[in-house]
Amino acid sequence: MKKFVLFCCICVAALFFYFTANTPEKSQVELPSLHSKNALLLNKRGEVLYEKNADAIIYPASLTKIMTAIVAIEMSTDLQKQTIVEPQTIAKFTAQNASMAGFKGGDFVTIEDLLYGTLLASGADATGTLADAIAGSEEAFVTLMNNKAHELGMNDTHFVNASGLHDTAHVSSVRDISKLFRYAIENPIFYQIVTSKSYITRVPNELTISNTLLTKIPSMEGAIVGGKTGYTPEAGLCLATIIEKNGEQFIFVTTNAEGQAWTPPLHIEDALTAYDAL
Repeated sequence: MKKFVLFCCICVAALFFYFTANTPEKSQVELPSLHSKNALLLNKRGEVLYEKNADAIIYPASLTKIMTAIVAIEMSTDLQKQTIVEPQTIAKFTAQNASMAGFKGGDFVTIEDLLYGTLLASGADATGTLADAIAGSEEAFVTLMNNKAHELGMNDTHFVNASGLHDTAHVSSVRDISKLFRYAIENPIFYQIVTSKSYITRVPNELTISNTLLTKIPSMEGAIVGGKTGYTPEAGLCLATIIEKNGEQFIFVTTNAEGQAWTPPLHIEDALTAYDAL
């Protein structure tokens, strides 16, 4: 009996070591020191390749506009529907020194125009007009944003506005933003916009909107294929980006890099560091 028990133990141990040896380990990427205090690198299957303080509560700044855009896309039945840019919307966000796409009060624009203004130029004039056109007010639109966050399991996230302007109650984490971004880029309309270099609006006076991310990295064309930048003094430099290497796509989200919107783009340097390490 003792020999039988010993034999069984040996067999179990042998099987354990066989399957352990033949099960591929979860792939990980080693990154040198990053400028960003929070970071998460995923492959398209959602597997975590690198993380740094990914569950810390952060201010998402203009990464908020990822949610603004995907909610607007999903709530719209006609992207060519026209609406008007209200002068009070321009005045409101100009007074708050928000980034603007360049729309003017009285412009007739399409939902599509506003989506490009939101994702490429990070314009609060675009997000404010989108919110009014989709839900009647920014407050009602933010409810839709928070409902979507709940649906996606973004448990660390609460939105207060559609633009990402600072509010102490407007919070998220890079893990939550990664969930959102991974979901959003599966939408072909969102993906088309966020990977575009520029867009010309259909307003009476044509407005060219350039991608604030891709225009900063012309030498790395093909490495970073699209994404969304963000900045407030409280959030630091933020970035959600699609990295492509060897025919495979990855998602890299970072927040809290030092600097301002006009200083060296340390958040983009971090994304290029991730690209090199893949």
